Amino acid sequence: MKKSISRFLASALAAGLVLSAPIAAFADDATTAAASEAFEASSAGADDTEASKEGDVETKPAEGQNEGGDTTTTGTVPAGDGNDVAGAPASAEGEKDDTDASKATTEITAHVRIEGIDKMLYNSDVTVKVAEGEKATAKSVLMAADEQSEELTIVGADANYITEVNGVKAATYGGWDGWMYQVNGTAAPVGIDAYEIAAGDSIVLYYSDEYGIGMDYPVMNTEKLAEKKISFTSTKTTYDAEGKASTAEVKVADMNVTIAGETFKTDANGEITLSDAAMKALPAEISIAKYAENGCPLVLRYAPGTKVEAPATASPAGDATPVAWLFVLAAGAATAAAVTRKKNQA
Repeated sequence: MKKSISRFLASALAAGLVLSAPIAAFADDATTAAASEAFEASSAGADDTEASKEGDVETKPAEGQNEGGDTTTTGTVPAGDGNDVAGAPASAEGEKDDTDASKATTEITAHVRIEGIDKMLYNSDVTVKVAEGEKATAKSVLMAADEQSEELTIVGADANYITEVNGVKAATYGGWDGWMYQVNGTAAPVGIDAYEIAAGDSIVLYYSDEYGIGMDYPVMNTEKLAEKKISFTSTKTTYDAEGKASTAEVKVADMNVTIAGETFKTDANGEITLSDAAMKALPAEISIAKYAENGCPLVLRYAPGTKVEAPATASPAGDATPVAWLFVLAAGAATAAAVTRKKNQA
């Protein structure tokens, strides 16, 4: 029976049960000692477990971070306590910063001029930032102009088709009229999102009916300016029934040309004859304009500051050059010498 009681006592103590005095009285000294050792060992293990749990709670950093403490974790962090989730955004944010920092940007400056139906709407240099590996386009430059100027509103550039600028809407005249653009004086063959712009390029956005009434881009010829004459021509592109394009130089007739405040109209040959007052005013700024009956512009206006230079100064009629005067003096001296010889001989 003592053996049975000893086994029961040891088993009960190992399970952490507290035995009453009457049960302990049945055990002998050896059994009691063994039971006591088992109880102490079990209690020590329980104490260690509780201490471990308390230490883990005390070293948990998440509560301190939520209270605005140092975000750097210190001490032992139990696995799966949610701290990994809190740390994830910090890691992602750091990666984002590194990515943004690694993308160097450069700046390019291009010029933008916008010609509306009857007046110029904008004329300024525009600077855009270009990220490494990317390119500036006519689209990005025009959108930058819109963002940087409070006096300019461009509608549709973000969708690659400009429908309105400062209230001037495409199809104002009910046809194919609308907004078109050139770069460095040449019509662009692609959309604004596909045309790459380099530093120093010049973009002209203008209203026209290129594929309806037509549009001219007058080039000024001053070869006969000494005779008071200036002529204007344009390169015209036409399409046949099969859509094949052909170009030809045409004379720009019936166009108003204003020089030094005086307006002239080109004749059938695209030519004007300046007055004496206009000639005396040279060099002077020049402007051009031509409209269809419905009011749509038919020519692309010149940029502000375009001038007609004065013709080369010619020597007044009857004036002799210094070299000619030397010949005259030499001839006179020879004549005088001959007369003197004849007198002496007489």
